[in-house]
Amino acid sequence: MSSMKMPPRQKMINMMYLVLTAILALNVSKEVLDAFAVMDAELVRSERAHEERSRVEYTVFADMATRFPEKFAVKHQEALRVKAMADSLVHHIEDIKADAVAKADGIELSALKGKDATGRDTLRALLALEMKDDRDVLTQALVGSEPAMPSKGPGTAYELRSNISAFRDSLKALAGEKGVALSAALDALFDFSDRRDASGTMNNWESINFYDVPLAAGVATLSKLQADIRAAENDMVKWLYRSVEVDDYKFGTLTTAVVPQSSLIMAGDSFRADVFLAAYDPKNAPRVTMKDGTTLPIGADGKAKLRLRGISIGEQVVEGIIRFDGPKGVEEVPYTTSFQVMAPLLVASPTKMNVLYRGVENPIDLSVPGVPAERVQATITTGRIARQGNGWVATGMTGNTAEVNAVVPMPDGSTRRIGPATFRVKDLPTPMAYVGQKNALEARIKKTELTAAQGLAAKLPDTEFAARFQVLRFTLQVVRGSQPVDRPVTGSAFDTDVKYIFSKLHNGDRVIFQDIKARLENSPAGARTYDLTPIA
Repeated sequence: MSSMKMPPRQKMINMMYLVLTAILALNVSKEVLDAFAVMDAELVRSERAHEERSRVEYTVFADMATRFPEKFAVKHQEALRVKAMADSLVHHIEDIKADAVAKADGIELSALKGKDATGRDTLRALLALEMKDDRDVLTQALVGSEPAMPSKGPGTAYELRSNISAFRDSLKALAGEKGVALSAALDALFDFSDRRDASGTMNNWESINFYDVPLAAGVATLSKLQADIRAAENDMVKWLYRSVEVDDYKFGTLTTAVVPQSSLIMAGDSFRADVFLAAYDPKNAPRVTMKDGTTLPIGADGKAKLRLRGISIGEQVVEGIIRFDGPKGVEEVPYTTSFQVMAPLLVASPTKMNVLYRGVENPIDLSVPGVPAERVQATITTGRIARQGNGWVATGMTGNTAEVNAVVPMPDGSTRRIGPATFRVKDLPTPMAYVGQKNALEARIKKTELTAAQGLAAKLPDTEFAARFQVLRFTLQVVRGSQPVDRPVTGSAFDTDVKYIFSKLHNGDRVIFQDIKARLENSPAGARTYDLTPIA
């Protein structure tokens, strides 16, 4: 939420949730469903982390209300009302999840619930659920049979949306005119307006999230709502506490914060991070130095700007000191952080063979670790490479080698070329000539097989490539006794003269197809002509 800086871990969880939700528009595999289960576990941990942070805030609030009732008592009671509303919503959503999982797997609720290490009721991990792909339970319970008109009443998604909206509005009322930024953040966090679904059709919130979606995805959505409710509760309680003006109280428990844009960078790029005091006072700008004594510049936002170039591969540790004017004079707080530097790495592999062949489509898998596949662009030094489905296809190569490079976007808006991966470029192997189903490696051809055949064909035996060849010409030789008779033929078909020769064959005659020439269909003028092994 905008009133507080979201931890990097929470940002990553939210990003992964959005990515996995988008994948629902595609064919949902077991791996995607398992990923939702893992994401659900992360969301549950996030919700409990927010709850624990709020627990600390409530404890401090209660202590201050006891010590300074004239300043803290009213806001403390408001904070307790926020806690009661949040607890009620989270428990209600937990019941929805438990009922859905129990019904989908056909087990008793008692078998799902248990106590965690802190004694709190908890559900069995979603990863252990058998029916992760069930699409009926949540649909029937939360939406009903008509997505355009979701069911209303107890236990429905419509009721859930109404309850969360009421919770949001109650928090906004507590914030009042002084909490404009907090109210805007609450509106953004709990936005239940109609929007376009994966097909581009305007749809309501209930159907988008719970109609005909796999149970794993629906439960993860419910867990995200719980985490969002706890996050809103935590931000609201902090806001209420800060709204109480205590002239002699500026900082609580001091800590440092180092927020990197990315903890994984490529060699030659820059590591970027913000280093600041979590309890920041704009009138008390800190002085931040590194271990070697280098002083970091302080921005207008009061945060020190750390910029380091990735030179050495591996984990890099950064240490330093933050100095500031405290109640008892200048104080020092050490900080430390680390980041990974990795060498640029392009992973590219043909999906059918370890070379690229001229004249056919060559499928290639192309990926750059740490970069989403949809953000990777590809180039090739000869021919063309184009995206096809989830992979790439290379065509039109000339020469003997081809280099494939990836172009990826960087955090600062620039692009980076990764690679190259070098491939050999070869012609396809020489095809085999066929009469019917027989080739040069088969046994002798019977007269009945000859008369039934329509002509010669050229194929690549035992290949993954859909390469089609065209027979240009051949010579039919019939040997009777010691006298060979040659009949040149243009094209692949057995014309009337050839069929007449077949009809006059005697026992002991030898038939040979030789001087067979072929090339790839639709190949340009001057393309390679293949000499095929004779069929005798």
